[in-house]
Amino acid sequence: MSASPLSRFASLFCVVCLAALSACGGSRPATTPATPAPDVLATYADERLTVAEFEDRYARSVGGREAAADDSVAAYRDFLDRYVDFRLKVIAARAAGLATDSALVAEIGQYRTNLARPYMLEQEVIEPVVRDLFEKQQTVVDASHILILAQPGALPADTLAAYNKLQAVVDSVRAGMPFEQAAIKFSEDPSARGNGQGAGGRLGFFTAGDMVDEFENMAYSTPVGGLSPIFRTRFGYHVLKVEDRKARPQDVRVAHIMIRPDGGDPAQLDSARALAQALRDSVTAGADFGTLAARHSDDPGSAARGGDLGALSWQTPVVEPFKSTAFALENAGDLSPVIETSFGFHVIKLLERAPAPTYEAVFSELKGQVARLPRAKSAQDKLARRILAEYGATADTARVLAAFAGQPYDSLAVRYREGALDAATLAQPVAGIGTESYTMDTVLDFFNTHRAPTAATPEEQAGALLDAFLLEQAIDYEAMRLEAKDDEFARIMGEFQDGLMLFRVMEDSVWQAAQRDSVGLMAYYEAHRDEYRFPDRTRIVSLVAPTDSLLADARTRIESGLTFSQLAAEISGNAESALQLDTVLIAGASNTVYDRALPLQQGQFVGPFPHRGNTRILLYHAGMEAARPKTFDEARAEVTTAYQDVLDTALRARLRARYDVRLFPERLSQVFAGEQTASPAGGAR
Repeated sequence: MSASPLSRFASLFCVVCLAALSACGGSRPATTPATPAPDVLATYADERLTVAEFEDRYARSVGGREAAADDSVAAYRDFLDRYVDFRLKVIAARAAGLATDSALVAEIGQYRTNLARPYMLEQEVIEPVVRDLFEKQQTVVDASHILILAQPGALPADTLAAYNKLQAVVDSVRAGMPFEQAAIKFSEDPSARGNGQGAGGRLGFFTAGDMVDEFENMAYSTPVGGLSPIFRTRFGYHVLKVEDRKARPQDVRVAHIMIRPDGGDPAQLDSARALAQALRDSVTAGADFGTLAARHSDDPGSAARGGDLGALSWQTPVVEPFKSTAFALENAGDLSPVIETSFGFHVIKLLERAPAPTYEAVFSELKGQVARLPRAKSAQDKLARRILAEYGATADTARVLAAFAGQPYDSLAVRYREGALDAATLAQPVAGIGTESYTMDTVLDFFNTHRAPTAATPEEQAGALLDAFLLEQAIDYEAMRLEAKDDEFARIMGEFQDGLMLFRVMEDSVWQAAQRDSVGLMAYYEAHRDEYRFPDRTRIVSLVAPTDSLLADARTRIESGLTFSQLAAEISGNAESALQLDTVLIAGASNTVYDRALPLQQGQFVGPFPHRGNTRILLYHAGMEAARPKTFDEARAEVTTAYQDVLDTALRARLRARYDVRLFPERLSQVFAGEQTASPAGGAR
């Protein structure tokens, strides 16, 4: 007589347990092992889990040390068990040779390729530039400048002439000529001879990110009252004078009352100014600012809100002297004197002054700003040149020029794309970094996807081509060696490799093993059959159509005797039918549209209701289906999950025995000692 599924499962379970117990008994040394150092929480194989390592891993898992320190000892014990089991599976995977498995090595290599470059650029380029921008933005600079134009591609003689011209202007300023007068007379910035911002060379206050990088750096490094050296930007040569430098005012929320004169003659201006002053006097006497703004302000956008203009940052474009006056107010409720702008006369009230933002709070915003600024690319190029200097770089411009054969780049690019260059030419090495060599084919393939460099001659173009290529490749070259230089990146890569090996172990020993073991699954199902049952369920038929009329017609036909089976047959036989029919079984409230049918009696309809998209749904209560056991096929997914837990438990038991695991949970009291916050009851965790 064959054994029942239940007995087969019992036998299987006994074999698993006996194997685990046998492994435990066989792996214990005959003598009692020495007690490890007091800060060791677990030992296994040749590894020791210390309090410091545990704290690091635990804090990473819960979002930081502060959150970790407030957790319970029970939570630490649970993590200790799970982390040790994780480490055992990784150790077993390495012992099985998975660390050198070709597919796994290839996947790790792809992950490194995808991660290393953006990680390195984030650390070496983006974060330093963002930090510099943040620190500079805590200060605003008021500067004047004189510009002599010089285009980036200008001939050397022209650039020298521009430099000498500005040097002569600087000599005049140093000899006593007022800077403003020199700007009006000599500056090639058109705004210098205007009446608005830039008049007389005066730019007013600005902060980091408002100007090109070279101008900004010079403005922040030149002392107040001093002249900068002559410097160059993409616009030409500049000299600047720093008029003032001060802490950046924090964001403010202000309201205003604006009185616009009816005309421009003195009497109308005086009348408008007098009304603004009278309104200010009323506020100081106790009148409500918002009420007066709603009644009298000529700014239609803010009057309806009691004059509220909302939040203004220092970089918000606001007309002067409104801006400087608004930011000079110190305390909520302070009123400005009556001021005049090009729009009219204003009385400003400070509603709120925002606290200074932290670096963390504005990091994402500044990162987005940096991405739009040329300084990020400039910083990346500086990093690339540093890498090239470290490893050494070669560029064979002669070979590239031979391929050009006197032709402009565009012609060479066309020949390359059309396959006109011979294989021998494309295979020639033309550049190198460290131990890496790059062929003509690789260089031209890169160049076809990047903008051609500006150059006057083929020789300069070839040099620019190779320079752009090497700068790009330098980042990748260093990124592929990042693990040896960056401990945090090495940790990330190590954890990724461990995760892949853990996945492979679980896939082979638990997940797929459970799927393949049909005998074990059936035995588990037989042993736990009573756990897999359907409760009482309501059978609901849904009819879905684009219009209520189609649903009304279907309902009429059902109520006249047509069965749902007959209706379903009609729908399946008509490819153009817009009616959809479906049946669901629900055990209770499901927070879906089907819940509307639960209160019905069998045979009743409800609806139609709006459904997904532009469709409508009609529901029919088709009766109850009594509770019953699930068949094996119906319960298979649940059985598989439960059986996987059995296999995982057995695997963990085997590994704990094989690697002689010893835990010291009583030492968990050392974890995050002294970092816990007091509980509401006054005690620690």
